[in-house]
Amino acid sequence: MSRGPRSLRVMSIRQRVAIVLVAVLSLPLFGPIASGQAAPVNGIENGDLSAAGPGAFTCFSDYGWGSHASSVTAVTGRGGVGRAASLTISGWASGDRKLQQTESAGCAPAVVAGQQYQLGVWYTSTREVNVTLARHSADGWTYYTDLKTLPAAANFTQVQVVTPPLPAGTDQLSWGLSIVGNGTVVTDDYSIAAVAGQATPVNGVPNGDLSAGDASNFTCFSDYGWGSHTSAVSAVTGRGGNGRAASMTIAGWTSGDRKLLPTQSAGCAPAVVGGQQYQLGVWYTSTREVNLTLFRHSAAGWTYYTDLQTLPAAANFTQVQVETPPLPAGTDQLSWGLSIVGNGTVVTDDYSIAAAGGSTPDPGAELATNGDLSAGAGVPTCFQMVGWGQNTINQQLINDVPAGSAGRTWRISMSNRQSGDYKLIAGEAAGCAPTVTPGQVYDFSVKYRSTAAGQSITLFRHTPAGWQYWMDPQSLPASADWSTVKVATPAIPADTDRVSFGVSIYANGDLDTTGYSFQLHDDQPPNDPTDPTDPAVIGKWTVSDTQLPLRTIHSTMLKDGRLLLIAGSGNQADQFRAGTFKASVWDPVANTFTNLTVPEDMFCSGHVTLADGRVLIAGGTANFPGTGGAINFQGAKFSYVFNPATMKFTKISDMADAHWYPTLTKLGNGDVWAAGGLNAQSSGPTNTEMFSSSQFRWLGINEVPQTWTYWGTYPHMFLMADGRMFYSGGHTFGNQRPGTGASIYDWKTAKVADVPGLREVNLRDQAGSVLLPPAQNQKVMIVGGGNTEQYADGTDLVDIINLNSATPQYAPAPSVPGGGRTYINLVTLPDRTVLATGGAHGNRGAEVISSSTYDPIANKWLDTADDPVGRGYHSSAVLLPDGRVAVLGSNPADNSFELRISVYSPPYLFQGTRPTVNPAAATLTYGQQVNLAVTGDVVAASLTAPSSATHQTDTNARLVDLPITGTGTNRQATVPANANLLPPGPYMLTVLDSEGVPSVAAWVKVG
Repeated sequence: MSRGPRSLRVMSIRQRVAIVLVAVLSLPLFGPIASGQAAPVNGIENGDLSAAGPGAFTCFSDYGWGSHASSVTAVTGRGGVGRAASLTISGWASGDRKLQQTESAGCAPAVVAGQQYQLGVWYTSTREVNVTLARHSADGWTYYTDLKTLPAAANFTQVQVVTPPLPAGTDQLSWGLSIVGNGTVVTDDYSIAAVAGQATPVNGVPNGDLSAGDASNFTCFSDYGWGSHTSAVSAVTGRGGNGRAASMTIAGWTSGDRKLLPTQSAGCAPAVVGGQQYQLGVWYTSTREVNLTLFRHSAAGWTYYTDLQTLPAAANFTQVQVETPPLPAGTDQLSWGLSIVGNGTVVTDDYSIAAAGGSTPDPGAELATNGDLSAGAGVPTCFQMVGWGQNTINQQLINDVPAGSAGRTWRISMSNRQSGDYKLIAGEAAGCAPTVTPGQVYDFSVKYRSTAAGQSITLFRHTPAGWQYWMDPQSLPASADWSTVKVATPAIPADTDRVSFGVSIYANGDLDTTGYSFQLHDDQPPNDPTDPTDPAVIGKWTVSDTQLPLRTIHSTMLKDGRLLLIAGSGNQADQFRAGTFKASVWDPVANTFTNLTVPEDMFCSGHVTLADGRVLIAGGTANFPGTGGAINFQGAKFSYVFNPATMKFTKISDMADAHWYPTLTKLGNGDVWAAGGLNAQSSGPTNTEMFSSSQFRWLGINEVPQTWTYWGTYPHMFLMADGRMFYSGGHTFGNQRPGTGASIYDWKTAKVADVPGLREVNLRDQAGSVLLPPAQNQKVMIVGGGNTEQYADGTDLVDIINLNSATPQYAPAPSVPGGGRTYINLVTLPDRTVLATGGAHGNRGAEVISSSTYDPIANKWLDTADDPVGRGYHSSAVLLPDGRVAVLGSNPADNSFELRISVYSPPYLFQGTRPTVNPAAATLTYGQQVNLAVTGDVVAASLTAPSSATHQTDTNARLVDLPITGTGTNRQATVPANANLLPPGPYMLTVLDSEGVPSVAAWVKVG
C-alpha cells in the first residue's frame, strides 16, 4: 500500500537519459552462488555472511535503483571474526542500494502473516541508512516499509527493530540497510526471530486451529465462565484425527456456564468493524446442548453481547456457522465460543471468522477501529505506517489531543526531504481497514495540525488483486491549531471490498493526527438495478497461461490480425553486448509465437504501418551506457521494413540523423514524418526526418522543411484533418519542452504555434494521448502523466482540445479514476469509447491496478473491471480484431519483466448476438461508396487503424466514422475523401448495432 514518487525538479537531457540507466544499475550485481550451501545462522540462510567467495555472499543480493555506481566486497567481520559485507556508492545522482536476503525461496526467510518479527543486523556506516523491508505474497515481491532511520556509525553497532503485524498473504521477508548517497555501509550478522507470545492466525482467528499451547492451555484462548461448578480443560486429538482440539468438562454443576473463547485482549480476539456483520464458525462435539455465546469490545471495555444459537448434542464433529447482526457502533473486537450449562463435555476445534457479504452499516455507525489511537503500544492498534522516498522520518505517540477529545495523537516528523511521503493508515489486517459496499459513498474525517507545507488525505482500496493506492481527494494546508477535515469518497468501485485512509506528509515539518472516523455518507447514489460485477457492465479480464517468449516493448497489429512484438535487446545491457536481439509474431487466435531473426537492436525504435501493410521501423539503440565508452544511451540511424508475408526484416536507407525514442507519424500521402529522441552523441536531435513512400527512402535534411526544434523523446504528434500536426504535450522523460506544453505544427512551412490550456505541463511524461473517436470530431484527449526525472507522482488530470475550433485550447475534463499515474495505456474501442488501463504512481514503481472507460459523448468515465496484473513502464495495449484488448509487458525498477498477457473483454462482448459485416470490396478508395452485407440492427460503421504502440505512444491510432445509408441486410458506407483524416493503409472495418455492440472486424485496405 505504498505510493510512487512525488517530486523533485529540473534535470538536463543527460540526466533525463540517466534515468534509463536504472535498467542497468538496478539489476542485482550478484545472486546466490549455490542454493542450499549456506547454513542458517540466527534464522537466516548465511546470516553471518560466511559462505561464498571474496566478493559475493550466498543467499544475499545487492538490490537498488537509480543513477549511481556501486560495489560490494567482503571485509573482516565484527570483532575481527569472519566476514562482513561492505557496500559503497559513488557518483550518486539518485536512488539507493542495499544488501539483503535474496528474494527467492530458500534464501529469504519464511514468515507467517499477522505475526510480528524482530529483525537484527550489525552495521557501520559513513552516513545515515534506512532499515528497508520487502515482503513476498502471491502477488510477488513488493516494497513494504522503511522501519527505521539509523545514524552514521564508526564502530559496529547492533540494531534490532520489530515489524508491524505482517499483512495477510505475506510468506517471506527480505531486509537490509539502504544507503542513499555517496558513502559506505558495512553489515554483518543478520537475524530474525518471531516476537514471543504470538499465535498464528488461522481462518482469521489467532491460533484458530488450537495448535499452539501446552497440554491444558491454548495460546490466545481462555476459559471463561461463572457460577457454582468445577471445570477442566485439556488438549485432545483434533477433528479428522489431525492436530489438537480443546475438551472442556463441567462436573458438580449447580449454576453458571463455561466456554473457551478467544482471549479478550488486543492481538487475540479478532478486530471487527461496527455496523458490519460477520460469519462466525467452530467445529464441535458435545454430550449436551450448548449455546454459541458472543462478547464484544468497545471503548467501554468487554461486555456480553448475545447468545446467537442453541446447538444440540453431537457425537461427531459438526460444523456450525452463524451470522452476527450488524455490530453496534464502536465495536472493535469479538470473542465467542460454545457455552456448556450443566454437567457434560464439549470439544471445540477450528474457530473461524469472516466478514459477511452484503451488510451495510447505518449512517452514523463508526467504521474506523481505534480511531482515537488509544489502543496499542508503538504503532496504534489497527494502524500501520507506510511511505517511501528520500527523507528522514521520526514518529511517536503523544498525549496532546484536541480539547474535548480522548485518546492519543500520532506525530510524524519529516526532515531532509528530497522525495516521497509517509502516512499513518488504517491497517491491512482483517477487521482493521473497514469493509465497504460497492456503489456506496463514505465520509472520512480526521483531526490534524501541521507545520509542514504539504500534506493530503490519502485513500487506498482493496480488490481481489490486493491493496492499491486509490486517490488523494484533498490537499491540506499547514495549520498551527487543530483542524477537523471531512471528505466524502466517490462511489466505491465495483471490485472494492475495503478502504484504508490516512494523511500523507510530503514536506519538512511535523504532522499530528487523531480522531480518525469513517462512516457511511447520509445521502447515497440512487440504486442501480444492474449488478456492478456483471461482465456485461464492467467487462472481464483473463490472464493467459502462455508467457511471452521475449520482453515485448514494441507492439504492432499486422494487417492479418497477428501482432509483431519487438524487444531488441529488451533493455538488457548483457543482451546488447552479446548481440542478442529478439522479435516474434504472435497469433492471438492460435496463441502461437514465431520467433524472428533481428539484425540490429530495435530497442526504443519508432514504428508505423505503411500504406501497403508492411511495418517501418526506424532508429533504435546504437550503444548502452557502460559499453564502448558510452555514458548514456546512444541512438541509431538504421531503418528496416518488416514484411508479414515473408516474416523478414529488410534494411533500407538510414535516417539523416540517429534517433533513440523517435516518433513516426503517417501523413495523408503515405509519407512518414519522424523526429525526437536522442542521437549518437546522446543529445536531442533537432532535425525533422521524412520518409518518402514514393521513393521508399529517407530524405536528406535539406529535402525536408526544418524547424530545428527538439520535440523531446517519443513526442505525441497527431496528424490533423487539415494536414497540419498537433503535439498533445505527451512525451517520455522529464519536463515539458518550452512553451505552453502543446502546439499546432505546420510541417510544410516549418511553423509552430503554441496552444493554451494544458494543465500541469511538466507532469505529462509518459501520459496517454488519444484522438477521440470518431476522428472527424478532431478532439484529442491527454490523460495523466508524471515526471520520472523529478520523481514526481503522476497526475490524474485529463484535458481535451477541439482542433476544429477556430481558436483551439485545452479544457479540463473529468479526472481519470484510480488516482494520478504515469505509463497509462489508452485504446480506442469499436463502440467509440476509450479504455484507460494500468500505469504507476511513480518512476517504474507503485503500479496501479485500475482500469476505466471514457465515454466521449457523455464526457464521463465508466466503471471497468481491473487488469489483475500491474502494468507500468514498457507496457503496451493493442485492440484485437475481435474487439478484445491485449495488454503486454511491464518493466519495473529492478529491471524484471512481466511476461504474462492480459486480455480484456469489454462489456459489449456479453450483450447478446453480435452484428456481422462483409464488405463488397477489400480495397477502398477515397470518396468511394462501398456495399456492406450486414446482420443485426446496424446503425453505424467505422474504420480503425491497427495499433502500433510503445511507451504509451500510438499517434497513428484513430477510429474514422463511415456514414451509412440503407436498411436491412444491405448498407452503403461512404469512405471519407480526406486522406489526412484517413491516411492510406490497412484498417479494421466494424459495424455497430443499436445496443452499442460491434461486429468482429473485417480487414480492408484504404488508398
